Amino acid sequence: METKPRILKKIAHWLLLSGLLFGLADCKSDGPGKRVTTVTGQVLDEAQQPVDSVLIFMSSVGFVKPGITLGETYTNEEGKYEIRVDVPKGYQNTSVGIDFNHDLNFSLKYRDYSYSQSGASQGVCCPVAIGSKTSYDFILLFK
Repeated sequence: METKPRILKKIAHWLLLSGLLFGLADCKSDGPGKRVTTVTGQVLDEAQQPVDSVLIFMSSVGFVKPGITLGETYTNEEGKYEIRVDVPKGYQNTSVGIDFNHDLNFSLKYRDYSYSQSGASQGVCCPVAIGSKTSYDFILLFK
């Protein structure tokens, strides 16, 4: 018959091994780096001129935690942007968009935007799969 300390040692080893296996499974399916979501693109106006300092944001989408900003960035002088977010667990869907309220002059000059994903127009703006690299280009429409 095994002694109590020996049984406890076996249980501790089993728990440690189980924890490692579950940890490895978590790393494989949804571990560090698996939820890093990147969106790149360019913002032009209707005259095909790049627009500097446009606020681009990535937000959550869904019923559990909808409409929470997860990250933001501004376009550069060439109208280009890149936003990279390590999306926390608990968020299932994200989207990217333009914030028209960040600057009064911006919202007075532009009324809306059109967009394309990887060069093709899309129906619903602008879903981004978690863990993906996606490209969205925007055309700002003058008032």
